[in-house]
Amino acid sequence: MEVKHTVKQTDAERLANAASLPPDEASPFYDVLDGVLYYVGVKIDRDTGRPAHVPPLRLCDALEIIGRGIDSDGAHYRVLRWRSRGEGREQIHVMPAASIGEREGWAMLRRGGMAVATGRGALEKLADYLQSHGSEKLHHVTETGGWNHGAYVLPSGEIIGEPKRPLFYHGDTSHARAYAASGTAQDWRDSVARLSRGNSRPMLAIGCALAAPLLHLVDMESGGFHLYGDSGDGKTTTAKAGASVWGHPQEQTLNWDSTALALSNAAAARNDGLMLLDEVGQGSAEAVSMAAYRLFNGTGKMQGAKDGGNRGMLRWRVLALSTGEEPLYEFLTAGGRRVKAGQEVRLPSIPANAGAGHGAFEVLHEHRTAGQLAEALEAAALGHHGAAGRDFVATIAASLPAIAQRLKAAVNAWRDSLPPEASGQARRVTARFAIVAEALEIATEQGLTGWDAGEGTDAVRRCHSAWLHRYGMGKREDVQLVEQAAAFFATHGFARFIDLLAAQGPDEPHMPNCAGYRKRDKEGGLYFLVHPHVFADEIAHGFDKVKAAEVLHRAGMLTRAKDGKWQGVHRTPDYPTARRFYRFDRTAPMDDDAQAEHDTGPPL
Repeated sequence: MEVKHTVKQTDAERLANAASLPPDEASPFYDVLDGVLYYVGVKIDRDTGRPAHVPPLRLCDALEIIGRGIDSDGAHYRVLRWRSRGEGREQIHVMPAASIGEREGWAMLRRGGMAVATGRGALEKLADYLQSHGSEKLHHVTETGGWNHGAYVLPSGEIIGEPKRPLFYHGDTSHARAYAASGTAQDWRDSVARLSRGNSRPMLAIGCALAAPLLHLVDMESGGFHLYGDSGDGKTTTAKAGASVWGHPQEQTLNWDSTALALSNAAAARNDGLMLLDEVGQGSAEAVSMAAYRLFNGTGKMQGAKDGGNRGMLRWRVLALSTGEEPLYEFLTAGGRRVKAGQEVRLPSIPANAGAGHGAFEVLHEHRTAGQLAEALEAAALGHHGAAGRDFVATIAASLPAIAQRLKAAVNAWRDSLPPEASGQARRVTARFAIVAEALEIATEQGLTGWDAGEGTDAVRRCHSAWLHRYGMGKREDVQLVEQAAAFFATHGFARFIDLLAAQGPDEPHMPNCAGYRKRDKEGGLYFLVHPHVFADEIAHGFDKVKAAEVLHRAGMLTRAKDGKWQGVHRTPDYPTARRFYRFDRTAPMDDDAQAEHDTGPPL
């Protein structure tokens, strides 16, 4: 069926022309006149018995079909272009083929500022037009941002680079405005990058933004860093410096207590990109714990499709930068949530205070105070943003294989610098630091930062050292268990343990919720005998009790019995028979020197 594009012709003139056509040319057609799409049908004239055109049927505002689309799950689309009523802004959208002729399809057009007919006949003809007419040019449709067919897609839908095939972004655009650019990459270098120079925390934040598009090259899972510290120490300004790589720093900020669907959509839009999550304390411990799990799991919820089966799941890989007043572990445990080691590996906490007396900063440049520098850095980020990230991915797009080899070498070098006893968890976190450092070096070589070679790596190493100083080289589960045990004794060491000397006196001791007994040995050292159920339910809560005993023994806290078992047999004057207890000779882990001399043999 023919589609005509006629300009400035009245309905009467069109009908007159149609009536003058030979009978075999009187066929139905679609026509665009004065910004409106019409359907001109045909009926048999009763007087002549010949086909004749009927009055035009108004369908919708002028609409151009610029191609077909197909996504990675095989779903089909039509790619449409029109101008919205009122503002006249060009709209380009994809309509799922399954939505053509359905309410959701017409609602999509109307949301985009298009006037659409309401009559059943008109909608049927419009559905036919959308399915059977227009360009057949094939586009790849994606719901995720990041790398697609050799190009990089921003959450706004902007495509950086030349994709190998026509590409259309069909994901969440609710934060599209946040990814607009202001100023040039040189403006950003001379302001944001210059003020960040020498300051390890802002440089780390910038590195996170630049490293996000590189994660897939080394098949690195989603993760990030959590900057914590007192209010006003510059951590939020630090995060904004990183966000300025890609767009407006304030409008990119997301909340930890977002719904599961909102978080999934936001993460998919920011695939291969930075997610900025501000002030973890604004959400509840439960909400933050669930959000972290969903975010770093890398997949959305499975949802059923209307026609049976399941819809394709959203998938993503992101690098998150979070801020808060407490380390993630302390925030979650204070809220009654048990922190899994994987959460701290995916989002390790780094003190925002750089230790130089200026909060998050070490170098004030031309400013007299840290507050003045923070104000200047934030103003620079608000004025110059978005161009650096675009230039970065546009430059690296042609050399991704070589960059992948470079990143792998950097990861190996950083891991090799760790001592042999470093846990697998420490090595995983170290690998992420390595990618961030190398991203800064690549950007410096491109001329984006204005820094000297090696400055970015030095800054990231300072942050890495701060993290290692707090969390050590061991397995995080072991550290958590030891901290949990030490906290138990600090809280209950005298309140819930009967003094064995008192138990031998004339008055029989009575202690509600008794956890065990305490006594001093011949050398005057205090030790504790813990009831087995207290050990399992409280000290080792959340852990396997056998593994917990091994860890606490290695920490120098728990002592083996003479028979090699973890529970030794002891008599107490208030009970007629001997019972088994866990014996703790220390209520806190040993320091390094004591640990080196620790005797693993039974002392009893």
